[in-house]
Amino acid sequence: MVIKCVCSDILFSEMKKIADKHSISNPDKLREYVTFGVNCKLCLPYVEKMLKTGETEFEPVIE
Repeated sequence: MVIKCVCSDILFSEMKKIADKHSISNPDKLREYVTFGVNCKLCLPYVEKMLKTGETEFEPVIE
C-alpha cells in the first residue's frame, strides 16, 4: 500500500487532516501548509485522489 510521500516522509492521513482543517481541495493550496511532491513527484496522483475521495491508502499505480 502507498500511504505517504516518501521524499517528504509525510503520511497521506496527516495531509488529509490538514486539508480537512483548512477546507483544501487542490494540491497547490495544500502545499501552502505542508511540503510534498518536491523530488520524485510520484505522490502527486495519490494526493489528488486523496483530496477527491478522502482515501489515505492506495494500491500502487504502475504505468
